[in-house]
Amino acid sequence: MKPDWDKLGKKYADSSNVMIVDVDCTAAGQQTCQKVGVKGYPTIKYYLPNEKKGKDYQQGRDFDSLVSFVESKLNKATCDVVTKKGCAKNEISFIEKHESSTLEEIKEALKSKNDDLKQIRKDKSKAQAEAKQIEKEFTKKEKLTQKSIGLLKQLEKAGGSKKSEL
Repeated sequence: MKPDWDKLGKKYADSSNVMIVDVDCTAAGQQTCQKVGVKGYPTIKYYLPNEKKGKDYQQGRDFDSLVSFVESKLNKATCDVVTKKGCAKNEISFIEKHESSTLEEIKEALKSKNDDLKQIRKDKSKAQAEAKQIEKEFTKKEKLTQKSIGLLKQLEKAGGSKKSEL
């Protein structure tokens, strides 16, 4: 795998979107490997933009598989605020709305967006907890109904009530 990994690193050496790195977990990189959760060797982790936690790569380890993965998942053009290259229409509109702002206004907008993101994450967490509770209640009702159905089927097989025979 090492030769294909090195070849992959050379292919993306000049890329501004992809960085191929290797760490020797048995030597000086041991702390780094522990920090990111490497438990076995070789382990390949990949990181998407704006994500702090890496994900384990579970696909082919040959050069072609690695390149295919990088091209489909990692080598995405990012929006450049100066040239607007790689930007979607909504991103361009957002940039144009703020590009004449002062540094202080940009800092204030950034603080506001960070506050918004914190609130969104808080609201999302609350909604997920509520959804989990509702799901728990439905699961309980479902199990009780299944038990009732099972008991009714047993009664049906047993011939029902003695009263109907009279």
